[in-house]
Amino acid sequence: MLSTFNYTEFVPQIVPQKMSGTITYKIRINNFVRSDSTSALFIQLYQDRKNRKIPLEISVPPKFFDKKKQRVRASYKYADDYNLFIEKKLADINTILIGYRLNNERVKLNDLVEDITTPSLKINFNTFFEKHLEYQKEKDIIKKSTYKQQKATLKKIKTFKDPLLFSEINETLFVEFRQWLKKTMKNAPATVEIATKNFKKYLHIANENGIKTELSYSSIKVKDVRGEITFLTPEEVKKLYAYYCEADIYPTWKNVLQRYLFSCFTGLRISDIEQLTEANFIDNILVFTAQKTGKLQRIKLNKTALSLIEMPHIFVSDYAQQTINEELKLIAKAKNIKKRLYFHSARHTFATNYLLAGGQVQNLQKLLGHSDISTTMKYVHVVDSLMNKEIGMLDDIVN
Repeated sequence: MLSTFNYTEFVPQIVPQKMSGTITYKIRINNFVRSDSTSALFIQLYQDRKNRKIPLEISVPPKFFDKKKQRVRASYKYADDYNLFIEKKLADINTILIGYRLNNERVKLNDLVEDITTPSLKINFNTFFEKHLEYQKEKDIIKKSTYKQQKATLKKIKTFKDPLLFSEINETLFVEFRQWLKKTMKNAPATVEIATKNFKKYLHIANENGIKTELSYSSIKVKDVRGEITFLTPEEVKKLYAYYCEADIYPTWKNVLQRYLFSCFTGLRISDIEQLTEANFIDNILVFTAQKTGKLQRIKLNKTALSLIEMPHIFVSDYAQQTINEELKLIAKAKNIKKRLYFHSARHTFATNYLLAGGQVQNLQKLLGHSDISTTMKYVHVVDSLMNKEIGMLDDIVN
């Protein structure tokens, strides 16, 4: 006979004993006593005269387990922690069952146990996200750069909450996720919106595949945030190049600066730099197919850019983009450059300094591979603003 709950001496109960129409459970203790005089606790689930055990990975001396209340006795030194753990496990089971109810599915005992031990695509948003992301990569549905960006979002979601069950996805959780990105991860507004867009994409796929969630993908709004254009002045670029040439520079910083400075003098995206091989270089001409646009681009390399490449492997070692960005921030701090550096700022640096040096915006459009001139014009506006600010500095002559 399954007992009823009456254990006010412990934490508040949030999971009823009868979890579904036909599934019940009981907390039990193993009859086998270990060498340390403890016995393992487990959850026993029942449905249609069948039962399955789920280990709780905790054990107590048998005398400290209250079989009637199905909890660890308060006199045991770890009672509070163990009972909280039991409650959390029961809450997780209940959350999975809610997911089945949301999708109008009758849960089967074996499926429930599998979802508890290894949350499935129907239950765990993170598992669903990862499976569909890898499928799109395998079938070449998304570009490599897009894959990396969405993989980075998945990593953030897992850090925030893993597993993240579909039944837990509601407005409150989503707001908490965005706040976590801003306050804990210190992500810039544009980065938060990228993560929001990716979260929405895979929730959309899930909803379209019949997985119901309290928060629908259609309720998620992605803001159009124009990221601030961070770029280095010619003096700052010169400072980094001089540091790159120093004999005692830290090897990782030298390798990171090699890529970053090459982009400062070519405008290449990190996704394109990662694909370069010796075959892309014909004398002083760089020919490559842009990963983002699929366009064939041809760039004549200046002497500085040529000094930054090493044949036949071009760049030394491989680094994740997140690692590169973290190292760039440390480099900037070490060289007293008071700007929040990230790899894409090298592309901004190339574009801005190209125009400051007298380059034509139409030529810059071709070098950057922009389809629309309006995309390139943002750099013209930056340069105009910079020049207007410098003109105003002439007032200091008489003031």
